Formats: sequence, C-alpha cells, structure tokens
Amino acid sequence: MTSYYDRARGSVAIGGSLGSGDKTKMAASRLFQKSLRDMITGIRAHKDGQREFINKCLVDVRTEVQSSDVRTKAVAIEKATYLHSLGHSMHWASFHVVELMSTQNVKYKRVGYLAASQSFGDDTDVVLLIPNLLKKDLASPNPAEAALALTCLGNIVTPELSQTLVADVYSLLNNHKPDLRRRACLCLYKCFLRYPEALRPSFTRLTECLDDDDQSVVQAAVTVLSELAMHNPKTYLPLAPKFYKLLTSSSSNWMTIKLVKVFGALAPLEPRLAKKLAGPISEILETTSAKSLMYECVRTAVMGMTSQEKVIRQAVDKLKDMLEDHDPNIKFLALHALTYLLDSHPRIVAEHKGNIFECLDHEDSNIQYCALKIVCGLVTKRTLIDTTSVLMNCMGKADQRFRDELVSSVIRICMNERYALVTDFVWYLSVLADLIRVPCSSHGALIGEQIIDVCLRVEVIREAAVGILAPLLLDVSLLEPSNVNKTVPSALKAVAWVVGEYAHHIVDHEEILDALLNPAVKQLPGDAQAVYVQAIFKVYASAVLNYSRGIRPTGAVGALPAPEPLIDISVDDDTAAASGAARDGAGVTPGTLVPESEDLIELRDKVSRRIEPLTTSFNLEVRERSCQLQKMLGIVGAAERSEPGSGIAIIEAFATVMSDEIQPVSVKAQRKIEVPAELLDDEPMSAEWDYLLVSSDEEEDDEYASRKGKKKGKKSKSKDKMSKDLREVAEIFGAKKTKEQVAREERESREMLAKHKEKMGQYYLEGETGADKEKKKGPPKSLPGPESAAMLALEARLASHAVGQTERPAIKGESDSESEEEEQVIAVKKGKSYDPKNASSRLHGELEAYNPLKPLERNEHLPTVEAYPRFDPYSQDEAAFNAFAPSGGDARSHHKDKKDKKKRDKKKKDKGAGGEDGESKEKKPKKEKGAGEKKSGGTKKKSGEKKTVDVDALAQSLMDAKV
Repeated sequence: MTSYYDRARGSVAIGGSLGSGDKTKMAASRLFQKSLRDMITGIRAHKDGQREFINKCLVDVRTEVQSSDVRTKAVAIEKATYLHSLGHSMHWASFHVVELMSTQNVKYKRVGYLAASQSFGDDTDVVLLIPNLLKKDLASPNPAEAALALTCLGNIVTPELSQTLVADVYSLLNNHKPDLRRRACLCLYKCFLRYPEALRPSFTRLTECLDDDDQSVVQAAVTVLSELAMHNPKTYLPLAPKFYKLLTSSSSNWMTIKLVKVFGALAPLEPRLAKKLAGPISEILETTSAKSLMYECVRTAVMGMTSQEKVIRQAVDKLKDMLEDHDPNIKFLALHALTYLLDSHPRIVAEHKGNIFECLDHEDSNIQYCALKIVCGLVTKRTLIDTTSVLMNCMGKADQRFRDELVSSVIRICMNERYALVTDFVWYLSVLADLIRVPCSSHGALIGEQIIDVCLRVEVIREAAVGILAPLLLDVSLLEPSNVNKTVPSALKAVAWVVGEYAHHIVDHEEILDALLNPAVKQLPGDAQAVYVQAIFKVYASAVLNYSRGIRPTGAVGALPAPEPLIDISVDDDTAAASGAARDGAGVTPGTLVPESEDLIELRDKVSRRIEPLTTSFNLEVRERSCQLQKMLGIVGAAERSEPGSGIAIIEAFATVMSDEIQPVSVKAQRKIEVPAELLDDEPMSAEWDYLLVSSDEEEDDEYASRKGKKKGKKSKSKDKMSKDLREVAEIFGAKKTKEQVAREERESREMLAKHKEKMGQYYLEGETGADKEKKKGPPKSLPGPESAAMLALEARLASHAVGQTERPAIKGESDSESEEEEQVIAVKKGKSYDPKNASSRLHGELEAYNPLKPLERNEHLPTVEAYPRFDPYSQDEAAFNAFAPSGGDARSHHKDKKDKKKRDKKKKDKGAGGEDGESKEKKPKKEKGAGEKKSGGTKKKSGEKKTVDVDALAQSLMDAKV
C-alpha cells in the first residue's frame, strides 16, 4: 500500500494513465481556470458586489483544489492564500497545501510552503504530517528547497516541530551556502522560543557566527542575540566586548541599530559601559544621516548614559531638530525620548518647553498625551500657575478624551504630595470651580473631593471658598440633566456641603436659599438632593443667628436658655462657675428672647412651601430629611405663635450645635486608640446563650408542629423525634464544661499530636522556634508620631521652596505621618485588547531560566545531524528532477554507467543460456529483445513523467513513448 507522500510525489505521474477524454477535460479546465491576476482584477472591479464575487471565487477554488492536475491545484492554492490574507480562512485546504508541499517541482513547492506559512498554526491538524517532509527538505542538496523549508518552519514552528527539527536547523549553520546559514540563524531564534531547551547546546555555535566571513550571517546572528539580550540583558552582559568590537567596525546601519539597542539595555547594568560607549555614540550622532540610527543612539543615551553630560547635550540637540520636524512620527519619538530625562535632567528638558507646549495642540493624540506627560513632570512651584493656565486653555480645543486627561492632570499636579506645589489655595479653589464648568467632564466626583478636602484642611480660605463656590449654586444651567453635565451633580453636592457648613460666611442668605430651593434641584441624584436639604437648614439657621446677633448686644450669642438635653452630660463645678462668670462679665441677661421679624417669617414659609415636593421623593434619605425639616419649621412657627422669640431660640440652639467644626481624621486613626481592659470581646453576650439557642429551636419546632400537625401527623411525629435527638446533641455539645475537663481534653489532644508527629514526622513542616515566638509576642511597634523626622524634613523643604510674598497657609493633617494614610489602590480598567496565544513576553520569560553562558551539563547536547548528508534523498527515484542542478552532472553520468553495467550483465547471461538449445537460440533472443524494448519503453515513460512537471510536455512525451 502506497504512503501519502508517495501518492503526493506521484501526482504528476497520474496523468500518464489518463485517457484522451480525461486529458481533454484537464486541458479545458486549465484553459478556463482563472489565474490569481484575474481574480484580483475581478475583486477590484466588483466594488458594489465584492462579497458575492469573493464567495463565488471561494466556491471555484474549492472545486479546483481537488483536481489531480498539479498545476490547477497550485493556482487554486495561490488564490486561496490571497483570499486568506483578506480574512477568508483556508483551513479547509490544509491537506491540499501539504500535497503541494510534497511535489518535486520547486515552482509548485514554493506555492505550498507560502500557503503553509500563511495559514498553518498550533491548532492545524495536518502539522503532524509534515515533520518528515521538512526534515527531508532541510537535508536536500537543492538550496532552494532547504531555504523554503527554513522559512516555513520559522513561521509555523510549534514545540513539537522545534523539538524534532532543531538539530537539522542547527546543522545548517555549517552549510557552505551563506544564505542557508543566515536563514538557519533566524530560524533557530523561533525554535528557541518554542523549545527553550535547545538554547544552551546551540549557543556556542551561534556566537561563532559573529565571526563569520559573510556579513549577512553576522547580521542575522546579531539580530538573534540582540532579541535575546533585550528581554534578559543581565544574562548576556558578558557578550558586551564582542558587541563593542562589531559596533566600532560595522558599516551596516541595520546591524549598528541592533547593536546600539543592545547597549541601551546593557548600559544601565554596567556603569563603566556608558563611559566606554560615549565615543562611538557621539561619533555616530555627528556623522550619520539616517534618522533611524540617530534615534536609536539618542534613545540609548537618554536611557543608560545619563552620567555622560556631553552625550546627553548632543542627544537633546538632535531631539530639538526632531521636535521641529513636520513628520508626526519623528515628533512623537522625540517626545518619547525626552520622557526618560525628566528625572535625571529636568532643566535640559525645560529648555525646550515652548516646543513641548505647542505639541499639546497637535492633531495627533499620541503626541498630545506624550507632551502632557512631559509638561506634568516639569511643573515646579514657580511654574504651577502658568502651566495650569496653559493646560486649561487647551481644554477648549481638545476632544472629549484628551479634555478629561487635562482635567485629571491639573488636579493631580496640585494635589501631589499633599499640595506641595500649591502656595495660594484661593487660586486653587478658583481653578476647581472653573473645572466644574468644563463640559462633558468625567471627574466631577474628584473635583468635589478636592473642594471638601481643601476647605477642611485650610481654615483661612473658608470665607473665600463660600464666595467662590456660591455662584455655582446660582447657575441653573448646571442643574440640567444632559450629557454635558453628567458628573456635575457630584461636584455640586460638595459645593452645597461647603456652603452649608460655613454658612456664617454667606452675605445674602435669601439668594442662596432660593438657589438651593430651585425646582430643578429635583432633577439631581438622590445623594445630591439629600445634601441640598441639609444645606437648606444650615443656611436658614445661619440667617436666623445673624438676625439675633444684630439685635442682641455683642457677645450675647449662647446666652439664651438652652432646651433640656436629651442626654445627661455631667459638668464639674469649676467649669460651671467659669461659664457663669463669663456670662456675667459680658453683661447679658439670661432668658432674653428675640421675636421673629417679618422677613424671617416669609423666609420660613418659603422654605416650608418649596421643600414640600421633596417630601414625596422616592429616595428614602431625601424624604426623611425633607420631612424632618418641614416638621421642624412647623414646630418653630407654632412656638413663635405661642410665645414670640421662642422659635428663634430653638433655631439658635440648633445653630450652636452645628457650629462645632468638623476636624479631618486619618483613616487609620483607630489604631492609636487602646482597647479598654474591661472590654472582653471574646466573652459571650449572655451567660445563658446556649440555653437561649436551644429554647429558640424548641419554640420553632413547637410552632411548626402545631401548624402542620393535623395535616401531617406521621411527619410531625418524626419531626418531633428528630428535634428531640437534635436537642440531646445540643445538650451534649452545648453543656458548659469545667476547667478541669477543658484542661484534661487539651492535655489529651497535645499527647495525641505529639505521638502522631513522632510517627509521621517527615510530613510535618518545621514550626517556629522559641525565639521567633518571643519576637512575635513582643509589644507592637507604635505608629510614628506627628513630628517624625520625615515630615520635619518635608516641612523644611517646603519652606525653602516658598515663592512670593504670601505665606503658605497651614494645612490640617499635613504633619501626620504618611504611614497613617491608607493607600488607595485604583483599579485600572482594561479594555478589550489583542491578546495573542504565543505572546513574545511569555515566550521570552520561559527562556530566562536557561543561561546559555554556563557550561553544558551531561546529556544536554543536541542529537548529531550531518550538515552535508552522504546519502542522496532522491536516490530512490531513478530520474529525480532538480531545478537548480547543472545539466550533465556527475550524478547523471554515474547513473548512466550503472545502467550500462546492468545491460552487459544481462547479455552475458543470455549468451550462456543459449548454448543448450539451438532452436530456442534464435527465437529467445527475439522474445527477450521485444521484452527489452518494451521495458526500455516503460523506463522512458517513467523517467519522462518525472523529468517534467508541465502537463502539456508530459502528455506529448507519453504519446511519443506509446508510438
């Protein structure tokens, strides 16, 4: 039974047994078959119905690929490969591709290998059929076939193929053809990624290729080693001398670029290497005209040669020219290189601040983001205000995504390191107020958090904060529910809280109340409405308090008779005497009531009337607060009608309570509070806890039995029995044990554990030593105090950098230790991105475990494969066709001599047999002669089939042989 490869190689010979009708059909199919050029022309011509035309072409290709004619099959595979590049899968043609790969003619073999390179992958089933085919082609004396096999293997390599064929590829490093040596180097790199065990045995020979006579082989070796070194530079640091020698003697820009990239990864690991490279890099920067090579030198200088000031200056001058280039790609590369100098040489980067600011308005978004990153890194105390104004001016021209990034950058710059760069917080509040009005912003919540944080920490700006933020409440356009104001409610919630909390700084209370009671407030989210309701009461109480202060003498605040406290607060005699003396000294008479004015009555009625719609809100918090406020105002009105001034006294009492300042508290402040000794959190809440649990179970069982007893008598009995058993178990395990019983059980368990450890000690992990336990039992380390050395140094640095006449105000919580701040982990949302199955980072990560520079261990060598096989892979074929073999070679003459020898042996044999019978002497030679002619004709026929692959020539040769 013939194998698959024999059938594939004999596909050309099938035409010999075809009849005249089959030949005519084959010729007709070739005649009417569309070529690849015709199909491409048709696709471009059918712009409207392109999908239908491609589907028709696919149907034709599926039919043509099943043809026994190798030429028809090759054209069909060509068309399928082109359609595969357009997105139409050709997995259905994988077997036919393998058939084409196994043909004798290099012309059709090339088509098969190209299709395999384009369409084969790890999940292709027929990959299991090609290892022997690739092995045979790799060992072929025809360099074209070996080159095709190397190229294909590099594209479709799998772990199994790499393990099987890496030795054959390695043997080609000794080939006399430079092209094959170059291809073998590049193919080995792909084999290393899928089969890392092959790296160490073949690394020595790979490094020897750096000294090859042919420059293309040297470039291939440099390419492979540079790719390996870029992902694991520490391992390949000993190769730096060889790379440096090639760098100083190379005349190829491509190889120089690879070497410079390698040194860019190696220089940070070896400080002395930067000094050694200063001369060659500087020379290349001065002499080269290739922008690609120049950029790689600049990138290497800014990444690993920051200690060489001269080279850095030279590189930045080149970057300046690149920034002024009109090509956006070059401009982006220049900005990307400048980001590496932000930490080491910010002043040199700041010299080109004008060009960087211009890039913020560039039409390319990548350039904008890179320029913004540099601008944020260059901000100082002196340049904060100017830089912020530039960024805010760019918001009007930017698109939605970049505008959000600008808003986030402004806030991040100012809040960084606890507002280390901000000296004027009134200016910062005005910036935050302007950022609220930025359309379609997605940082409303962040802006609100900053407003509250600044107002809580900096006391001196609270009055200015109310004046800056109050106009935002008056702006009705911010209350409109639209995409422009999608995050404004989160900021308005913070604004309303600040205005209500510091309402004593409000100038016109009625105007603010009208803004808070606007009917459009009902369109805000529930959490914002709740804060608005709370702020309404605070502003109203502040208005009443200001009115009473204006009527009473100075210092009379708090002298009114307070209502009876809900909780008894004990005050010592000294404190009571001191407070009484203070009131007497102020000259205030206790119990003085101030009647409510007409304006306050109208204001109270307005608040009560406009708060009515919120009392039916679906949000429970809003409904509860609005109902409480309406009820409170009703109580005030009733008290005022019964006794003038008593309603004002109630509001004053509330205002006094709400006047207490809210202090910022660290998130981890709870750690400083010691647990009281009398608090026993391990003790049960009740001494009869077990009894209560059992009794509750009994009650449930009794209730269930009484409810279901009549309908399910039998089941209730079984339920009672089960509950009784459960109660018995609960009594057994819930019974309170004495100390002696507990001690005895603990002793028995320790003894059982010790015996088990003696018996099965090898399965136990080593425990902690006594010293370790003593260390752990020690007192916990206390948190650093507010006057830590780190914070004192920070305050000294901030004081030394103070700029301007205005002093930086004190910030509450600034002296706290940074260790007390809870680290907020912001989860970055990852969008949908292309995640390849064989990612380069993952494949190179597997190579890190193999150090190629260490000596080889036993059984770590590759299997030996002869680079130049002594056997001819086509020796079984009597007349194998070789497209690149010269005519009349030694192999053909040797084959001819062998045939002649066989003929001479046959003649001698015939002569010896003819002496026995004279009659058969004359007839037998005729018969044998005819048989010989027939045999030779068959031989001619067979050789003719394999010497040509062209079907027309094949048919003609067959007809001649028949005649």
